[in-house]
Amino acid sequence: MKTLHKPLQITVYQDVLCAWCYLADQRLELLRQEFGEVLRWSVRPYPLRIHDALPTEREKRGLVEEVQRAMREPDPAARLLTTDLWLGGDPPRTSVPALAALEAARLQGPQARAFLARSMQRAALEQGINVSRTDVVFELASRVGLAMNEFSAAFRSEETRRLILDEHRDAANRGVRGVPTLVIGGRWMLCGLRELTEYREHILACLGKTAAPRSGSPERLVH
Repeated sequence: MKTLHKPLQITVYQDVLCAWCYLADQRLELLRQEFGEVLRWSVRPYPLRIHDALPTEREKRGLVEEVQRAMREPDPAARLLTTDLWLGGDPPRTSVPALAALEAARLQGPQARAFLARSMQRAALEQGINVSRTDVVFELASRVGLAMNEFSAAFRSEETRRLILDEHRDAANRGVRGVPTLVIGGRWMLCGLRELTEYREHILACLGKTAAPRSGSPERLVH
């Protein structure tokens, strides 16, 4: 699908450690292929674990339950999910380093970021590997073919860490409370995993192809 008009902007807030984001990515990829250049995508970091501290036993139980709920989704990818990330002996303290790695990769192009994000999701959510560890970050970055000197400088930069925290604050001020969250055309905010058809309906409505959808519980943005 091609258009002579300005592409519709879609911003996706996500955390690489989130099983719901993992499934949302699978669904949104179908829409990326379907709509092509009609849409312009921006993926932004929103850390669920912003403070550097080991999760408590109660927190780990909650995180495991979230993954188990995601595993019951009908998507084929849901069958690949595992709770090992939170049940093993090395749970992530914070997701900020993992998201900083993705911002460092973004400097080498959107494809570089996408490749690293997918690699990190698979390692964390399919294999239970703590991708917030520096040694794991560098191993995965090397595997996807990043220019490592450039990546290392950006990843270790305090400016990159500040960017993550600033993004979190700004997103929260706009009404983002969790991930995945989509902001479509500056009109609709969709919080949590949604059905593919619901994502499509809101995109078409913003493109003027259909009336505003009534399904789900989208929130209008308040600036």
